[in-house]
Amino acid sequence: MNHWLEDMYRDHRRGLFGLAMSVVRESAAAEDAVHEAFARMAKQQTPPRGDRAAYAYRAVRNAAIDQARRRKARPSPTDPATSLFVASTEPDPATSAQANETEQMLMHAVDNLPDAEREAVVMRSFGGLTFRQIAQATGQPLSTVSSQYQRGLARLRQAMEAAHVKA
Repeated sequence: MNHWLEDMYRDHRRGLFGLAMSVVRESAAAEDAVHEAFARMAKQQTPPRGDRAAYAYRAVRNAAIDQARRRKARPSPTDPATSLFVASTEPDPATSAQANETEQMLMHAVDNLPDAEREAVVMRSFGGLTFRQIAQATGQPLSTVSSQYQRGLARLRQAMEAAHVKA
């Protein structure tokens, strides 16, 4: 494997997997999408020009979309691998239960975002990409990506506030 691919995987595996999960909604398919994207990139003779992180995210996004098209069904977002999005360092059972409940509410809220907003939020919040990198990865204008991210965060905020009011 090319050194840049090794570095990319090591530095971005969580965000890349999270992006694939946001598209295919099932951990095995997400893993397959990431693997497929890296296999395609490894076959290339020369590394990509420009932002390599944006390139890798675009490759994983495309592979995940291909996976979703092949599957044509979106399984329930209750896959345990979604816990990858939220770090888990609970010191006691009460805190653990509360953190798990919050994590489930957050994942449900992320899952219910429109596709473009979910991708922008996942790539920015979980992948650490800049808006410019997200724009390159998705093929969207920079201003559109920024708007999608802001709308997605606003929807998440509303969903989490509503969930806490009900609790």
